[in-house]
Amino acid sequence: MSNKHTVAVVGAGIVGTSCALWLQKKGFPVILIDPEKPGSGTSSGNACTIADYGCIPVNSPRIFKRLPSLLLSKNSPLTIDLRYAFKNLSWQLKFLSNCRPARVARITRILGKLLQKTYQGLDPLIEFSNSQHLLSQQGCLQVYKTEQEFENARASNQARRDQGVDFTELNADQIRELEPALKLPFVKGLLFNKASHVVNPQSLTTSYFECFLSNGGRYVKQRALRVDHKEDSLTVILQDGETLDIDRVVIAAGAFSAQIMGTGAHRLPLDTERGYHVQYAGRQSLLNRPVSWIEAGFYATPTDQGLRFAGTVEIAGYGETMNPRNLDFLIRKSKEMFDLPEQPDQEWLGFRPTLPDALPVIGYSPYSEYVLFAFGHHHLGLTLAGITGKLIAELLNGEQLSHKIGAFSSQRFR
Repeated sequence: MSNKHTVAVVGAGIVGTSCALWLQKKGFPVILIDPEKPGSGTSSGNACTIADYGCIPVNSPRIFKRLPSLLLSKNSPLTIDLRYAFKNLSWQLKFLSNCRPARVARITRILGKLLQKTYQGLDPLIEFSNSQHLLSQQGCLQVYKTEQEFENARASNQARRDQGVDFTELNADQIRELEPALKLPFVKGLLFNKASHVVNPQSLTTSYFECFLSNGGRYVKQRALRVDHKEDSLTVILQDGETLDIDRVVIAAGAFSAQIMGTGAHRLPLDTERGYHVQYAGRQSLLNRPVSWIEAGFYATPTDQGLRFAGTVEIAGYGETMNPRNLDFLIRKSKEMFDLPEQPDQEWLGFRPTLPDALPVIGYSPYSEYVLFAFGHHHLGLTLAGITGKLIAELLNGEQLSHKIGAFSSQRFR
């Protein structure tokens, strides 16, 4: 029997299941807690990309000039519920503060260094869970409709290159050769040659979860409400009144992490950025790899179920009602890119866990040395889940860390 601490991981999305598997690999007994089917939340509806090139944050100096058009144009990938925004004005101001050039450059460097470790965290989990069939390495294409769009992104693309990201610049003919089904004449593109994507993110989380169970993991299908602290242990209070006595807890519940009391997470400026996708069944053969249309703010990705268009940003909190404007935008733009049916077969809304500096929180809670945080991954949850799990397991195992995590400390918001 293991003499290591019993660890509860709250949240069974891709980050939580990655933490659970890495902890198991280090020999820890693990309990996974989530009220829903593992992976069925925000983890299931993402753009499917392993975006190790994704060091450019949503925070951008250009936002100050672009904000009026982003808010008013029907062709904008951004929507804001003004009542919600004014109610949470402090968070919006913190976000804008992190759009200053020096801050963006710092965030880019921090993300770039962590993203270089993506596959150190991912590959061992893919092998451990026998999930190789769910990963495709065909690269990722980023396209620009006009020369001006390409020029607008030049500084960001150079910043990627400065972080060691490998890509090839393409002209219109080269784009057409790679993706002949594209209707729009995109004039410039970048091919991230070594990038991968997941053909079904729900299946990947399910594969991780089944591996977790087969290795002796325990799953508790309940909502964790609170963590109570004893002298040298913890008690997790569940929604049905049941309690779990444990030694350590990892909070990996994404946008809902701050709702778990007794951890200190509620003190952090964690908000949700609502994202959407539409999917056309059986149309995945139209693409060979994910294609990101930067100015439109979404990815088109071939999945094993269909062609998915995922993206947009909506600042509107946790409400479950879909915004027809975001769905209409994705449908219109998807049909500009490809010959598609009148309506998609699937429409989806998810809640990205977002902090105002676009960096996750990874490490100990300032509230307790028995509580660890692993949330706030913004648009990079699928990409950074593996390395986040590895770092959390190394912390609890008392090892030298694979990557410095000072920049991801929750203390940065004090």
